[in-house]
Amino acid sequence: MQTIERIYPKQLDPACTDDQNTLRIHLERYQFAAQHAQGSRILDMACGCGYGTFFLAQQHPDKHVTGVDLDPNAVAYAEQHYQRNNLQFICANAEQFSVEQPFDTIVSLETIEHLPNSLALVKSQIKLLSTTGRLIASVPITPTLDGNPHHLHDFSRSSFLRLFRTVNLRSIEHFEQIQYWQFKGLFSAKPDLQKKYRSQGVGNAIVRYYIKNPLYLLKRLHSMLRYGFSNRYLTCVFIR
Repeated sequence: MQTIERIYPKQLDPACTDDQNTLRIHLERYQFAAQHAQGSRILDMACGCGYGTFFLAQQHPDKHVTGVDLDPNAVAYAEQHYQRNNLQFICANAEQFSVEQPFDTIVSLETIEHLPNSLALVKSQIKLLSTTGRLIASVPITPTLDGNPHHLHDFSRSSFLRLFRTVNLRSIEHFEQIQYWQFKGLFSAKPDLQKKYRSQGVGNAIVRYYIKNPLYLLKRLHSMLRYGFSNRYLTCVFIR
């Protein structure tokens, strides 16, 4: 099942250009993370159905990779479809997850915007990170609250970097991406299980959001004037 928030690559239609482009953008983030991962232990926090965690394990067969997600169905899917000797999946809350041995690299892609307290998540990640470790995180840096009901916060490049500076982490590498909007079935009323495109029904969510938050339209218009019909994403490598 594909939704605005989560994709399952093995279920994607190879002929759907929009969804294949979405998958490409997600995998490019994991490629960036794999290039900058270090040490022997990697954590993929909020790993979803596990395809990216599997990619990290493939790229680093000499490292042990752990994927953690709150959704037991996603973890069960990951355990069934993505198996390697150096890979394990755990169902746990990202903010409460703990281990005795710290990780050398923590990957947390498109996670922070989902949680009520972004700073609390970053602090919990630091507790899991070795003193010389790397935290690789990504976030949308264009508005998303109107089109994605799963997001609780908007970030800009400056506010994202400022969040990590609060806990004395600095960015040493970054990677920015552009994703152009999809317009297929924007006002479809089909439930998630019947959707053919990830963009289906997004227009309905946007209209409902603006009815409740009319001033947010100004933020959207400002973003459109600056970036056009696109979303922007920033991935950074942070160190102490």
